[in-house]
Amino acid sequence: MRKIPADLLLLLLAPPIAGAFGVVHDQISYTVSHEYFTKFKFIQFGLTESPLPERMKVGIVGFLASWWMGIPIGLLIAPVALIHRTGTAVFRVGLASFAVAVTCTLLFALGGLGYGWLQTEHINLQNYEGWFLPQDLVSLRRFLCTGYMHNAAYLGGVAGIPAAWRIIW
Repeated sequence: MRKIPADLLLLLLAPPIAGAFGVVHDQISYTVSHEYFTKFKFIQFGLTESPLPERMKVGIVGFLASWWMGIPIGLLIAPVALIHRTGTAVFRVGLASFAVAVTCTLLFALGGLGYGWLQTEHINLQNYEGWFLPQDLVSLRRFLCTGYMHNAAYLGGVAGIPAAWRIIW
């Protein structure tokens, strides 16, 4: 495999990899708070009236919310992989760097979940004035923890880029 086609293949794979991460991430976060999806994300993504099973709708939300992150991540990682001599090395190292970025993102998300759990031991609603909080929540704490998890995942995506560069060099 030549270097440029290998790099282009990495760029094409980045969005579906990010989308697949979103599917897994949201399945985990749905387990923490189904209300985050039934009272927020399904509304946001127009899936409230869908006859699909909830877990399938969660997967759709996860993919749609995450695939686009593969574009900037791919554009920041794949070209750097071109420093390697062969197309095979470019592709292999590029995939490994994507795995590092995904792992970093997942670790940040889980860290955000843990941080949210600590932050919500005693809930002061004034601290969440900028957050969308439905009125009829059964488990406010779980909803907030899932919000922390989702926010931290985006930070993890950003932090995953320099971590991925370390694999390349």
